[in-house]
Amino acid sequence: MFAHRAFALRTGGLAMAACLLPAAPGASAQQVVLTASRSLDFGRFIARSGGTITVSPSGARSSTGAVILLNSSSAGPAVFNVGTSNGGVSNKAVAITLPANSSIRMTSATGSMPLSAFVTSPATILMVPASGVTLSVGATMTVAAGQPRGNYTGSIPLIVNFQ
Repeated sequence: MFAHRAFALRTGGLAMAACLLPAAPGASAQQVVLTASRSLDFGRFIARSGGTITVSPSGARSSTGAVILLNSSSAGPAVFNVGTSNGGVSNKAVAITLPANSSIRMTSATGSMPLSAFVTSPATILMVPASGVTLSVGATMTVAAGQPRGNYTGSIPLIVNFQ
């Protein structure tokens, strides 16, 4: 049996979007700013005959099937700060758009694994204070029977917009 390690959500692959807010004459547009502080990391595991690994936004890690989780201090959700471009307060809600199930794959030199069931905490952001809001992102990765060992990486588009 060989150990695997899977990481996701590299900051270079993030897509950010913003929309204009109604403003008084002479005021500038405010944008949503997304700053990554850690990547989604599924940790080390043994594949055996396959199953799934889930990392929740709170950091809980679980597996199904014959996937055996190994100690992985780095495993955990992706964490971002959602703020505004001018550092001010926004009374606008923020819409979070996550990828469709299985549209993102973690890849290595010899294999890939699909991601699904993306979830955030908080699920909704009703306003953005001056200090920003911490946003955690978790997901489930499907591990195939006989999954080739290696370091798996990928990018996950995460889109945030003012509503």
